[in-house]
Amino acid sequence: MSGVFGIVSEQPLENMMTRMERMGQRMSHRPWYMVEHWATPDHYVGLGRIGIGVWNREPQPVSSPDGSVRLVMYGEFYQTEMLRHRLAEEGFDLRDASYPELALCAYRAFGSMFASYLEGVFIIALWDSGRRRFVLTNDRFGLCPTFWAHFDSRLVFAPEVKGILSDPGFAKRLDKTALAQYMRFQHLLGERTFFEGIQMFPSASVMQYDLRAGLCQVEPYWSLGDIPARESVAFDDAVAETGYLLRRAVNRLAEGPYRLGVYLSGGLDSRTILGLIQERPVVSLTYGARNSRDVHYARKIARATGSDHHWCEFKDGSWVIEQADFHLELTEGFHSWIHAHGISTLPQARELVDVYLTGWDGGTVMGHEDSIEPLQVNAVDDSALAVRLFYLFNQKYTWPSITGAEEHLLYTGPFYQVRGLALESFYAELHKYLDYRPDVRGEYFYIRNHCGRLTQNLVTFSRSHVEVRFPFFDYNLFDYLYSLPAEIRGHRMLYRAVIQREIPRLAFIPYDQDEFLPTSQSLIRAAHTLVVKLKRRVNRHFGSVFPERATLYADYENYLRHELRPWAEEILFDRRTLERGIFNPDFIRSIWARHQSGRELWTIGKIAPIMTYEMMLRRLYD
Repeated sequence: MSGVFGIVSEQPLENMMTRMERMGQRMSHRPWYMVEHWATPDHYVGLGRIGIGVWNREPQPVSSPDGSVRLVMYGEFYQTEMLRHRLAEEGFDLRDASYPELALCAYRAFGSMFASYLEGVFIIALWDSGRRRFVLTNDRFGLCPTFWAHFDSRLVFAPEVKGILSDPGFAKRLDKTALAQYMRFQHLLGERTFFEGIQMFPSASVMQYDLRAGLCQVEPYWSLGDIPARESVAFDDAVAETGYLLRRAVNRLAEGPYRLGVYLSGGLDSRTILGLIQERPVVSLTYGARNSRDVHYARKIARATGSDHHWCEFKDGSWVIEQADFHLELTEGFHSWIHAHGISTLPQARELVDVYLTGWDGGTVMGHEDSIEPLQVNAVDDSALAVRLFYLFNQKYTWPSITGAEEHLLYTGPFYQVRGLALESFYAELHKYLDYRPDVRGEYFYIRNHCGRLTQNLVTFSRSHVEVRFPFFDYNLFDYLYSLPAEIRGHRMLYRAVIQREIPRLAFIPYDQDEFLPTSQSLIRAAHTLVVKLKRRVNRHFGSVFPERATLYADYENYLRHELRPWAEEILFDRRTLERGIFNPDFIRSIWARHQSGRELWTIGKIAPIMTYEMMLRRLYD
């Protein structure tokens, strides 16, 4: 994935440029990838950057006039006028300054915490030879995932774990707590990876590595706790301000010379972005089965907005096998293959667009049914909150994962000790959020640990072909929304009102999840809801009198019973899988038989993580 990478060592390393070249090659997945690297003449530091040739096309690293500071960067900044003015007052010449050059000036003016003056999506690494100091920093939301390891008196960092694993000095040891988390939640928590010693770089953070002192430390420059609460806000005022901020965020990100696109579903997030973009035409892309709700309603939304619409049909699950290796290469097992939807459309997307505006987790930021759930907002104590969130992460937020009883049966031999580690580590991670406001702490935990560690991988593999912008994570919009009382954001009341106010024509196209209208006009919504429910009742009693559309764009459950079955069995029952001594073969056969019987729903959430973990081991560990 695009980002920055490098090596910082307290002792000179032989073949520094060879090491850097090996890292870059290991992370270059397509012919259009651009890789640059540089090393100090004394072989203490190597810096590199990798991208797909859309953003940051100017050569890197950039250098200070005296050559003492070198900087590499991936990403872009927004609203830089005030920053440029302030830097100009400090004496910096910013005529035609690129984003990396602007970042370099900000560091020279403000020091190592310079990212607090920046707004955007970015990851920056720099070497200050005068101070013998390395600095790594990122944006508020960590939208450019980066991993790092500190071992043998050196730091290695990269946008992919395999970049670190390419270092011959790194000893691979599996993190058993990560294994436990993956099986219970289908993703990891916090900064954990599958390997001991490798961590994800936390969002809104600064790492400083002082080579003189041999000290490497990471500290935040911003926190979710910095968002103040607005005790009293009128609902209509909240609707107006949110609509203004969202429209401004969308159209700011629609500016520039790039060909724009939107991945369009029948949901609220993508339709909102498409409806708010002022520049036309805009490309929209939809994928899924012909009879799915996404395909049906996306076509209606595209027609209403006049977008240049393209549809990629999923006739069966053959695309999963075709894309499984590429998906694994990009997401490194952090993302199970049952979440790879859309990856098969990327070659077509690259032909049509340079940058797409993503609705990724806009529904979370704008507010949803869990925003005002009493069991979270008014939890009787911290233990009650922990129990509730553990259930949601384990059984609701994605396909249901293994239960406690199934966890007891899953492991074998020396891996018996893995049982219970997911629960213990979940409570430990949640503890970091308990001092936040009661009405938002559950959501903050969700944003960091579900959005950031699971669904953000959708962005990770998309960036192999196109660049991505995030309107719902605009700093001003995010701060405003999370300052509001929970009851204003909850149950999508605010979201529906914003859609009704800003793009009313899209408020009368049903929402794919429940097929109800996302309008705030209560009488119209109630009448339409009643009609939908009556049609469903008629169909239940008299057959398919009215058209019914598939809820999901892809039928992974049946894929796994038919065209994907040989592929899955080769992984689950292969000698390598069985001889690892991790999973109990009897349990794997049992859960596979349960799935094939068709008597239970959603058993795929228990099988897919086992398959993906084994695939990860073969690719990164063996």
